[in-house]
Amino acid sequence: MKTRIITGIWAGAIFLALLYIGGLPFLAFMAILTILGYTELVRMRQWSGSRIPRILFGIGTLLPFVGIYEEAVDRTLPIGLSPIAWAMIILLIGLFWNVFSKNVFTFDDVAFLLLTAVYVGVGFASFAYIRLLEHGLTWSLLIILLIWFTDSGAYFVGKRFGKNKLWPSISPNKTIEGAVGGVLLAILLGVVFESIEPTVGFGKVIVLAIIVAVVGQLGDLVQSAYKRHYGVKDSGTLLPGHGGILDRFDSMMIVFTVLVVLDIFA
Repeated sequence: MKTRIITGIWAGAIFLALLYIGGLPFLAFMAILTILGYTELVRMRQWSGSRIPRILFGIGTLLPFVGIYEEAVDRTLPIGLSPIAWAMIILLIGLFWNVFSKNVFTFDDVAFLLLTAVYVGVGFASFAYIRLLEHGLTWSLLIILLIWFTDSGAYFVGKRFGKNKLWPSISPNKTIEGAVGGVLLAILLGVVFESIEPTVGFGKVIVLAIIVAVVGQLGDLVQSAYKRHYGVKDSGTLLPGHGGILDRFDSMMIVFTVLVVLDIFA
């Protein structure tokens, strides 16, 4: 417990400081987390094949940051191709590597690395994108608080009233009662936050709270499914007492991605 608390303090301080600073420092921080998260997933699969495709797809995780960087510094990078075009090139390289390796590097390997690159890269890039918006700091803090309150509500309500398992084959300790409690606590927080710091209006903040609470819990289940599939307890060991990067950011990655897709802050 002592290790967990100490890690939480220093890691939380670094994260919140960079979140407050924003701009390129936060963008760089998210890019670093992207590479670390990608590495964790590759290690979970106990990758033993060639390093070349793993490195190529690792580079691919950073492609979503190209457009965000251009927006942050208000200039166009002279790379000549859109991030989507670069992603397709990397995918084709993976497929060609399958042929040249005589199927030692399989289609399953290509699919795994591509899924991993998109899942991690888009997730952290979406976080960076929302932070760079005009009121990005306020919105980012609200989203993070909603996720934390959802987790707390799900835990305490589930522990006190939980009887019906939510998804026992993936996460045996989660309950339907806890999940509902998490959503309700997130709505309460959203209303209180809007009362103190008017941001998007009460109607929109309630919708935001519901989306964050539901999607956040699904994001946590996605990571649980990953770990259960590969037979590991934590995604990594970088954060003593907390596991890996993906163990701490699993919900945030999915939530920020969905909010960017929905363009809820438009």
